[in-house]
Amino acid sequence: AEMDETLDRYQFDAATRSIRDFVWNEFCDWYLEMVKPRLRSEDAADKRLAQRVLAGVLDAVLRLLQPLTPYVCAELWERLNEAAPERALDQGLGARGEGREEALAPSPSQLTPCIEAAWPSIPAEWRDAPLEKRFARLQETIVAVRNVRAVYNIPPGEKVKLLMRAEGAVASDLADSGEQFDHLAKVVIEAAGADVQRPPASASFSLDDAEGFIPLADLIDRDKELARQQKEAEKLAKHIAGAEKRLANEKFTSSAPPDVVQGVRDQLESLRGQLQSVERIVADLSD
Repeated sequence: AEMDETLDRYQFDAATRSIRDFVWNEFCDWYLEMVKPRLRSEDAADKRLAQRVLAGVLDAVLRLLQPLTPYVCAELWERLNEAAPERALDQGLGARGEGREEALAPSPSQLTPCIEAAWPSIPAEWRDAPLEKRFARLQETIVAVRNVRAVYNIPPGEKVKLLMRAEGAVASDLADSGEQFDHLAKVVIEAAGADVQRPPASASFSLDDAEGFIPLADLIDRDKELARQQKEAEKLAKHIAGAEKRLANEKFTSSAPPDVVQGVRDQLESLRGQLQSVERIVADLSD
């Protein structure tokens, strides 16, 4: 829909951003990673379904990219024809571009070139707002867990426990996504529900409709990390005091170039934000 709108207006830069964001951020960063276990599954039907969706999405992506990168798409289209000559999703988007009754192509030699293939048309009923919200929550939670790993230097391969405080349906969705949490972030959902309590010495984060807690006792040297964060807080406090002193100096604010003064103000705001983050960490570790 975005590409239809932007191409109709000849906004090729916006169209390019739309398809790039989808391929890079949604398809590659998330879906490909999520589907890898299914591609290795011993369940043949589940594996074939995952392959079918991958081929169908790649087919549509090449059609959308063709006006922007025709030569690359022509090459990839031929390779896709070899790997998956029969590819179609439920709406009949086959490799030949015909309607529902001829959605599957019998052989690569009969396939329409990419430049002549029909433009994708996705049924409106395929949009599922609740499912998209559930997936967005999964993404936000995994990103939050990865941020906690980065802050506390927890190795990517180290399994962490996650407790989520959330109401009924949200808690159920999170619990049902346990396999994806494990696969994408090495996370074990230990508990999810409205009565979940924050454990001592745990990192925390907040979403729109849930709170997450990661116990740190078995993951880090608590005393060493607390000392490091307290030292960082002291350093930031000194920098903040220095910036505040400069801005309180009327001679500096009246004689220095406006962009220099604004730079100090921006730096002060950033330092205060960093200090707040460090103070939250110190509070988490001091429980």
